[in-house]
Amino acid sequence: MAEEEVPDYDDGRETGDWTSRYKTRAWVQIVFEFILLFFYLIAANYLLIESITEKPEENTREGFIYSALFGVYIAEEKAKWIALALAGFVGGAVFDLKWMYHSVAKGIWNIDRCLWRIIVPFNSAMVSLFTGFLFASGVIPFLKNESFENIYVLLGFGFVFGYFSDNILAALQNLAKKAFGTLDDS
Repeated sequence: MAEEEVPDYDDGRETGDWTSRYKTRAWVQIVFEFILLFFYLIAANYLLIESITEKPEENTREGFIYSALFGVYIAEEKAKWIALALAGFVGGAVFDLKWMYHSVAKGIWNIDRCLWRIIVPFNSAMVSLFTGFLFASGVIPFLKNESFENIYVLLGFGFVFGYFSDNILAALQNLAKKAFGTLDDS
């Protein structure tokens, strides 16, 4: 008789086993990180919405968008890249939150990845921004440069680049190893 496969969602526990596998100290850390990541998500979304919301009565300078958040005019070209980075930050924060709740539920959460969880949204913002630069420049000929003129395309790609930034960095690492080798190669 074949052994029954345990579904992923029940993590191998007996029905009714509701007690936590984590001690109070771990839960304090988990809750702190959750609050921080949730704050990241809310703050980045707020900044994103404020940075792309035009106020026609205040937007009187050609080629500039007035940012009520900062009280200054920002060149539309710069505002576009700020929005892309913020969308990447949001994507990274969403990925981070998803990873966190899966790791806690599956019993693989550990305190040693704290730094990784805190840094992911910032890395995601930078990966998103520079991946956007590569696409817009034509170096990666996947999109036309004009694609980023539409703010919704820009934000969508920013989010996706941010969400999958770990995969993008791993792919770049593999590409660099194939193209240039490593220090260990003779």
